[in-house]
Order: sequence, then C-alpha cells, then structure tokens
Amino acid sequence: MYKKNIFQKKLVSTTADNGLLERPQFSFRLHISLVFIFFSLFSMAIIVGSVIAINRIQKKLHFVQASERYLFEIEQARRSEKNYFLYGTNLENAVQNASNAKSILSQNLQKIVTVLSAEQTETIVVHLDRYRSLLQELMVLEKNGIDSSAKKSKIENSLRKYGAEMVKVAAALVDKEQDSMNAMLHLIQRIPIYSLVVVLLIGLFVARFLVQRLIKPLKYLVECTHRIATGDFSPIKPIRKYRDEFTTVEVAINRMLEQLKSHEAAMVESHKLRAVGTLTAGVAHELNNPLNNIMLTAHTMLEDYKDLSEDELLEMVNDLINEADRSRSIVRNLLDFARESESISEPLDLGALVNDTIKLALNQVKVSGAKIETQIQPDLPRTRGDGQQLKQVFLNLILNALVTFKSSGIVTKPLKSQC
Repeated sequence: MYKKNIFQKKLVSTTADNGLLERPQFSFRLHISLVFIFFSLFSMAIIVGSVIAINRIQKKLHFVQASERYLFEIEQARRSEKNYFLYGTNLENAVQNASNAKSILSQNLQKIVTVLSAEQTETIVVHLDRYRSLLQELMVLEKNGIDSSAKKSKIENSLRKYGAEMVKVAAALVDKEQDSMNAMLHLIQRIPIYSLVVVLLIGLFVARFLVQRLIKPLKYLVECTHRIATGDFSPIKPIRKYRDEFTTVEVAINRMLEQLKSHEAAMVESHKLRAVGTLTAGVAHELNNPLNNIMLTAHTMLEDYKDLSEDELLEMVNDLINEADRSRSIVRNLLDFARESESISEPLDLGALVNDTIKLALNQVKVSGAKIETQIQPDLPRTRGDGQQLKQVFLNLILNALVTFKSSGIVTKPLKSQC
C-alpha cells in the first residue's frame, strides 16, 4: 500500500512536470535575440533609407545643376539675341548657347518628364527647336547679306515670344526641383529625431515587457514558497502559455515537493510504528484479561457441564462472546491505527476522535498507573481534516504525557483531556 501511494505521488508529480514542459518554449534568450534582431533591422532600415534619400538628393542636385545650366544657356542666348538686334553682334554666340541648351535638354529629358508633365516637356522641346531655327534663319540672312527689316522684325517678335516662354519654364523647373530637394533635406534632418523617438518608445515597451516577464513569475514563485512553508505541497501549475528559464526552477521545485512528500510519509509511518511499538505492551496486557476470562469460563463449562442449568450455560456462552468481541475490538483498534491509508480531508467529530484515541491508549495508560479524565464540550462543530493524522497527533500527546508522568515519580495523577 505504501509503495502504491508513492507511485501515485510520483505519477501526480510527473503529470505536473509534463504540464510545465509540454508548453512551447519562449525563453528570455529568445526574447533578447528578437529584440536585438528588431533593433538591427530597424537600424538597417534607417541606414538604407538615409542612403536612398541621399542618393535621390544627389540626383536632384545634379538635375538642379543641369537645369541651372540650361537656364543659364537660355539666358545667355537671350542676351546675345538682344545684342544682335541692338548692335548687330553676338548672333553666333546666341546660336551656340541655344545648341548648348538643346544638348543639356536632350541629356536630361527623361528626368524632366518625371518633374513636369509630358505636355510641358513637349512645349519646352518645341519652343527650343523653333528658337534655334529662328536664330539659324537669322544666320542665313546674315551670311547671304539679305537686309529685310520686315522679316527680321517678325523673327525678333517670335524669338522674344519663345525665349520668354523658355526662360519662364526653365526657371519654374529649377524652382520646383529646388523645392523638392529642400523638402527632402528637411525630411532627412528629421529622420534622426523620429528614429530617436521610435527607439525610445520601443525601448520603454521592451523594458516594460521584460520587467513583467520577470516580476510576474517571480511573484508567483514567492507565493508558491509561502504556500509550501505552510505545509501545502501541491505541485506548481503553469500560469503562462509558454515555458522559459523559470520553468526549470518550477520543475525543480515540483521534484523537491515530491521528495518532501515522500519524506513526510516516511516520517509519519515511522512515528506510527514507534507508537504501535509503545502500545504493544499495553495491548498485550489488555488482551490477557479477556483471554483469561475466556479460558476460565471454557474450563468451567468443560468441568461442570452436566451440573449447569441452561440459563447458566447461556450466560457463560454470552460471556465468551463478549470477551471475544472485546479482544477483537482491541486488535481492530490497533490495526486501524497501524493501517496505511491515503490522506483524506473529511468532516470529523473531534470528541469521538479523542475518545477513540483514548481507547487506543487506555491499555498503556493502565500499565503506566495513570488515569485519563476527558472534558468534551457538547455539540462541537465538525472540523474538516484527516482522521488518521489527527488521531496520530492526539496519541503522540497522550504518550508524551505518559512519559512525563513516569519521569515525575507521582503514583497516580489524572491526565486531563479537554476538547
């Protein structure tokens, strides 16, 4: 029976350990690794974003520089054009500046399409081509020596019209791209501030999360240790959906509780066996009385059987039965006390439990020459507990009192039991 109880206790402990170990693992090392990976990815994202933004700014800067060169060439062509109509010089310079503007426009045409609309881009190209063709037409007139004031006046009006439009669009292109570049620079300046705020918020969240991960299981373990200190050896149950480093501690505590239960059961059994050994002498003495009565009554019936009446024979048979019941009650009471049983909590009558314990120790009390007086209050409320363990406690108190009684040297002294 004792081995069976130990096996059942081990089975319960194994079940508790399985409940702790069967959960998915999510350790603090994994937490820290995930936090490190997250911050690494976040830092990489900031670096990559900054590099991309810087590259875009560099491209925009190159485009702004190209746009400014284009605007410069157009403005130079306009100045040379005006000098030609005022002083009759610099026409070749105007043609050269227009050609340079055309080259710059061709090299950056795809970028211009992304900044301006397709219609605006086409207008720039058309205006520049017409502007160049008008300048070249003036060059042809100059080379051929044709002096046509009306035609030159018409070309001048067209050149002013297309030139003004080209300068306006080129200036707008430069301004728009500069505004875009300034906005991007402003954003890059704010990226460190935004990143710092995000890192602080994430750091606070991670710190709070890790503190909760540490504090909650620690508080739970402290509560479990207080519970164990009060004598409650029930195994620790999981409170989280995953296991971590605290799970190892919980499993170790459960195994410690298993050992404590085994040692407690062994100590209870050793105390009980010692009490049984102490009671043996009193029980043997108590059994002698009913056995002697049985032997005397049996011999009397054997010797005087023919001289006894039926009433006398019936009375002797009843005496034999009563003495046998008395002997059986003494043995059964001792066996019930010595029998191994599981710990069961049930409503108990303390008065009846005290009387049963006194009956068990009564023989030892008589051998010691002491007396027991009981004072039990009527209508005591029932108390939940383990009857065998409480009986063991009461019996230990009585036996300790008998030892004290013997060592005191008093011949007769009542042992009072109050309940």
